[in-house]
Amino acid sequence: MNLSGVDLNLLVVLDALMTERHVTRAGERIGLSQPATSNALARLRNLTHDALFVRSGGALHPTPVAIALAQQIQPALQQIQTALSPAQPFDPMTSDRVFNIGMSDYVEFVLLPRLLEKLETTAPHLKIQVRSGDRRHSLALLDSGEIDLLCGVFPEAIAWHREQLLFQEQFVCVCRRDHPLIDDSISLQDYVSVSHLLVSVKEDMVGRVDHLLEEQNLTRHISLSIPHFLVAPSILARTNLITTMAERVACEFVPTQNLKILPCPLPLKGFSVFMRWHQSTHDNAIHTWFRSILTEVAIKV
Repeated sequence: MNLSGVDLNLLVVLDALMTERHVTRAGERIGLSQPATSNALARLRNLTHDALFVRSGGALHPTPVAIALAQQIQPALQQIQTALSPAQPFDPMTSDRVFNIGMSDYVEFVLLPRLLEKLETTAPHLKIQVRSGDRRHSLALLDSGEIDLLCGVFPEAIAWHREQLLFQEQFVCVCRRDHPLIDDSISLQDYVSVSHLLVSVKEDMVGRVDHLLEEQNLTRHISLSIPHFLVAPSILARTNLITTMAERVACEFVPTQNLKILPCPLPLKGFSVFMRWHQSTHDNAIHTWFRSILTEVAIKV
């Protein structure tokens, strides 16, 4: 295809339609009238030989062709926008810039206190906006430029993303210090005989441990499943439940709660926490500075 014969503004329309899933709102987003946006969609359909969007329930639903196009177009548009944006002077000691970061509650718990402590002395007026959500939603926010970077676990590789390892985590068992059935260590037999608390972001009753137990024809009894870990220590300190959780979280609560940490009796692999950013911001001086601060903080967690 000869690009000189293609109206590249149509790609901006496609990006807006993917975001809004509504012709009128997409037009408002980019300053076009509803008829002009409809006309642009018709031209896009003619260009791609595909319907691109199908109307259902008052919304536009993208076809596989539209989704595939958007995955390639959104990073390119973000790079163009960054390239055309005028460079702004940046002084960490005076800047009140807002950095938008995607984090899970676990990463918030581990990194944010130390990050804010560091920023108090290096960038006291800087502001942090934390965005949460599932992985797919967070990656979409990164591609659209609505967040500056993500911190978390990312098994998928994306060609237009860059990433850096922040730290590695492992799992331990935690129960109350005076648990009547568990001393200073726990065997696999004892592990499956007691009742468990499960922290499940999927909000179900099955965790990684259960898959390992199934391989050994074993099961455990889960009395409680919760979507967030912060309430877990308080529950454990007052019951005979046991949980398997990230070691850094456990170490924060053991000194102040009636809790103890035990090695996990299963070969449960830990996980790695990465910082991920869009390649369009890779050489941006402000972003580079902020990533260096986050890297320095992560070394100490």
